Amino acid sequence: MKHKVLLIGAGGHCKVVLDLLQQSKDYQAAGIIDKKTRVGEKVLGVPVAGTDADLLKFFKKGIKYCFIAVGSVGDPSLRAKLFDLGCKAGFSFPNLVHPKAIISSHASLGEGNYIAPGAIINAGARIGDHCIINTGVIIEHDCSVGDFVHIASGAVLSGNVSVGKNTHLGTGVSVIQGIKIGSNSVVGAGSVVVKDIASGVIAFGNPCKFIKKNG
Repeated sequence: MKHKVLLIGAGGHCKVVLDLLQQSKDYQAAGIIDKKTRVGEKVLGVPVAGTDADLLKFFKKGIKYCFIAVGSVGDPSLRAKLFDLGCKAGFSFPNLVHPKAIISSHASLGEGNYIAPGAIINAGARIGDHCIINTGVIIEHDCSVGDFVHIASGAVLSGNVSVGKNTHLGTGVSVIQGIKIGSNSVVGAGSVVVKDIASGVIAFGNPCKFIKKNG
């Protein structure tokens, strides 16, 4: 029997989460919550059935799992807020792993992570909570990825890379081995990271360099 999962957010990221759930052996969508103006709409055939104010109602109906289906580009604060709301209502947050992702049995995942098709997470890697590991991402051995990190499509982390919480790595970013990237930072698409990146900055380029403070 599949576990029912309530999705929070009906945007573009919701579509890829729903696509994953349609292929999952363990979970199925129970509905979506979003803004009041979207109630009654459907996303890939799944109805937007309520708003944030209805979370506790759904939990009392017996749905014990929810998932943050809102994406983030450089600012995960909304995802963090929705996580807090889900926690207060009593929900648990499953890891949703696409059947075409490859995760080593020697890697570890926290909770609430989305692992997209084609992603590879190798031995010794540690992924925190509520991360988005997008299509075709490669995370090599012994990397550490903090909570609410978004690693965009096609990014590659070589061995022993560390990424702090709330950080965004853009599409196609390449990071050489042993690099440390701080928290609350943004690394622009296509960057090649060959030196450590501080916390709270926006960095870009080949080689990647500081552009400005983030926020």
